[in-house]
Amino acid sequence: MKVHPFFHTETGSFTYVVSDSGLAMIIDPVLDYRDGEIGTSYIDDILTFIEKKSLKIKYIFDTHIHADHLSAAGYIKHAVGGKTVIGKRIYDVYAHWKKKYGLTQLVDFDYLVDDASRLNFGSSVIEVIETPGHTPSCVSYKINNHIFVGDTLFSPDRGTSRTDFPGGSAESLFSSIKKLYTLPNNTIVYLCHDYPPNGSSPISKISLGWQKKRNVMLRQDTSKKEYVLIRNRRDDGLKPPHLLSIAVPFNLTYQLPKHPHEG
Repeated sequence: MKVHPFFHTETGSFTYVVSDSGLAMIIDPVLDYRDGEIGTSYIDDILTFIEKKSLKIKYIFDTHIHADHLSAAGYIKHAVGGKTVIGKRIYDVYAHWKKKYGLTQLVDFDYLVDDASRLNFGSSVIEVIETPGHTPSCVSYKINNHIFVGDTLFSPDRGTSRTDFPGGSAESLFSSIKKLYTLPNNTIVYLCHDYPPNGSSPISKISLGWQKKRNVMLRQDTSKKEYVLIRNRRDDGLKPPHLLSIAVPFNLTYQLPKHPHEG
C-alpha cells in the first residue's frame, strides 16, 4: 500500500491518493474556486497521476463536510467513477444548515459509514472511526497503521480543529481525540490541512506518538476541562472561513448556492 499526498495551496488542504493492488482511493479531494467559478486543474492533475499509474478508483472519501473548500467527490465520480463515502451523521449536519441556506436535496452518497463499518480495499481493510466534534459527521479512516483524521487533529504546533460550527462540540472532540490516542504511537497520522509560512513545506503526516507528546491543545495528559477551556477560548476569536457560505451548501448538495456570498 502506498500513500501519495497532494497539497492545494489556495486552501491549505491535502488530498491523498492511496493505492493497493491496482486500486486507488481518494481522500478529501478539492475543487478550485475563484471569483465565483469552479476550476478543476488541481483535481485533474491528481486524476492524471492515477491514470498514469494505471490505477482504478474504487472509493472517494470525504472525512466531513468541509467549510473552507469545495469537495471534488462528485466531479470525480461523474468523470471516472468510484463510490462516494462519508460519515453517517451527515444527516445531522444537513439538518443544521438546511434552513439557513435553503437546501432542498442532500447528496445521495454511495456509502454512509460509522464505527461499525469496514470496507475492503485491495489487500487491506479500511476501518472507520467516528470522530465528531468539529462537525457531527466527522470520521477518520484507518488502514493498517495509517490513519486519515480530517480536521480532527492539526500539526502539533497548531493543535486541533475548531468546534464552533453548528453541531460542533469541544467536549465531543476531546473524546474523539482521546479515542485516537489509544492507538499505537507508531500510527501515522495524515493531516487534512497545513498553513506553512512562505518558503516552508507543508506537513502532511506525523506520528501519533508525537501528537500525544507535543500537541499544543491536547496532549496525552491534558484534562477534558483544560482542553475545553483552551478550545472554546480560541474559537471565540476565530472568524468564519472565507468560503463558508459557498463550501457548506455545495458540499451538501454538489450545487453552488444561487446567491453565493464570500464572507
